[in-house]
Amino acid sequence: MSLSSCAPLVFFRSLVDNPGKVGALAPSSPKLSELMAATVEPNDIPVLEIGAGTGSITRALLRRGLRPERLFVIERDPTLAAFLEQKFPGVQVRCAEAVNATRILSAESVGRVQTVISSLPLRNLSPIERMRNVRAMVGTLSKEGQLIQFTYGSGCPIPSRKLGLKAELLGRVWLNFPPAAVWRFTRASQAHP
Repeated sequence: MSLSSCAPLVFFRSLVDNPGKVGALAPSSPKLSELMAATVEPNDIPVLEIGAGTGSITRALLRRGLRPERLFVIERDPTLAAFLEQKFPGVQVRCAEAVNATRILSAESVGRVQTVISSLPLRNLSPIERMRNVRAMVGTLSKEGQLIQFTYGSGCPIPSRKLGLKAELLGRVWLNFPPAAVWRFTRASQAHP
């Protein structure tokens, strides 16, 4: 069996090895992946995905029409990063921490991105680590950029006011295990259509 044909096995192995860092009980459902991907317009602007896991949302982004070479993925688990590289040829996968996002994009001659899609388990992080990661993700965004984050919690996963961000609940996905909420964060001065 090839690595690319056993996504559930790769996911569960990573979950068992480090449950706090994986932060999910199962890969994102197609409904959650589609809602996250629907926030991205498939143009030539690079998109950054953080914590892609086995690529459920990556797949949805590519199906939406995003060109693989315009999708940059940061996954900190080496097994998952290797799996993503094999499964999604052309996608720019880097095994690293989200806090290094700006440096990674700069090394690829990418300035700011319009969208960051995050599956980081923010609620599993200490408050200091959560703020470091969110600041790093927001730091990669263009002036009009958006951070899309899902959470299993009932409330907003990011202290948006403290960071000068506007938070918008895009929807809840009940057909996900566990059910999830998708949030959009933009700079507070930015207006939405």
